[in-house]
Amino acid sequence: MPNSHRYGFRFVKNRWGGDTPEIVLGKVISGYTPNVTGATTANLNIGDPVYYDDLGNFNLLAPGTTTTADNQVTQRAYGVIAGFPQVLINGALRPSSFYPAGTVYGSNYNNRTVVAVIPVAGCVFEVDTDAAGSSSQDTRAEFEGLVGGCAAVVYSQINTTGTNPKANPMLDVSDITQAVADFRQLRIVGVGNLSDNIDYTTTNVPLQVVFNLLQNSPWRTTAGFDGS
Repeated sequence: MPNSHRYGFRFVKNRWGGDTPEIVLGKVISGYTPNVTGATTANLNIGDPVYYDDLGNFNLLAPGTTTTADNQVTQRAYGVIAGFPQVLINGALRPSSFYPAGTVYGSNYNNRTVVAVIPVAGCVFEVDTDAAGSSSQDTRAEFEGLVGGCAAVVYSQINTTGTNPKANPMLDVSDITQAVADFRQLRIVGVGNLSDNIDYTTTNVPLQVVFNLLQNSPWRTTAGFDGS
């Protein structure tokens, strides 16, 4: 039976075992259109990973790669979106469940898009795999054997023709590596609950992860905010 897909990165706990995440409020620049891959765009949604740029804005995290270390500034996560307390929609300010791409508030700072973000430092999240694993990745024991390995964030966009196109961040199961010299955005620290009745032979296997590369420093380097 196929596993049900649950969107994005879901908060599990922080390093101290607490089940209430820290929330940081930030802004999205006027007119921002999130870029998923190339010319593909989407709205921002709860569960999307974001990075913090040098102008004080949150942006959709760039996906990882399989050819180089995921050490670009745009590939280092600051947090995961938890909500939108304020968005300018049809001329009125209101809370929203998502950010419509291209929302313009101009120079009126009171109308800015406000986003609530869970900082990823020290937190465990759950995220679904994007595809069925290989023949050596189709049992719980084999997935538990991947704990400690690293993987990249990948986007598999959904609702492309609807009113809320979603980036749909997932874990790239084909990119999981346990090689010491390879750096990826995520580190696997666990597998979903046994009570979830998971089918390990198909897609949407829930894995628990921490962000391996993140914007954790308050200092700006020559390469940008917490750059390398």
